[in-house]
Amino acid sequence: MRRELACGALMMTVLLTGCSKQDQQAQQQGVLLRGQYQAMSGWSGTFRVSAHLGQQLYEFALEGTAQQEGETVLTVVEPEWMAGVTARMTDEEAVLEYDGAGMTLGTLNGDGLSPIAAIPEMLDQVAQGYIAQCSWAQEGEDTFLELTCRDPEQEQGAGTEYTMWFAPDTFALRMAEVQVDGATVLTVTSDDFTMEMNEDESTDHADLDGDPSGQSGA
Repeated sequence: MRRELACGALMMTVLLTGCSKQDQQAQQQGVLLRGQYQAMSGWSGTFRVSAHLGQQLYEFALEGTAQQEGETVLTVVEPEWMAGVTARMTDEEAVLEYDGAGMTLGTLNGDGLSPIAAIPEMLDQVAQGYIAQCSWAQEGEDTFLELTCRDPEQEQGAGTEYTMWFAPDTFALRMAEVQVDGATVLTVTSDDFTMEMNEDESTDHADLDGDPSGQSGA
């Protein structure tokens, strides 16, 4: 993925001075995107995942659904030897289940982030996390809105970073990667990500700093 038009860290929803018109447009779209993800009642999709765990590379496909007031469920559907490994997550707990000969895949970082649970975690980052970069990116003939989320107390390239690419018209997640201390440990693609929206939610005041109250995320 070739990144273009980056404009530095976004500390507030106010557009940064000195940015080009394209940068400002990307940041405005980022505000709208965050509002959409805060207003979701749920989502569903199929995800193709490549996870780098030590010297091992695992490639698999997941089917997932989530409800705001219910469970997030992600189940491995390919390859056959991994099929049935399921993560069930609520606000209170996360449980990894195994069907048949399923196996643990290990974790991506020191906080116990699993390759399966990384998908809902990155979507939570879009809604509530600290967005360090919002810009346009070009891949072939396609244009995407690119967001990078990380711990605001960490420098770029340190800790866990989530970079995601969204369709600019629907804000649907199309690609993502997770980096730990500058090394890519997970990549994700989705062709059918779908958002379910809360019609009574207002997104006019959504911000990019990781705090829906409007306070600084730094």
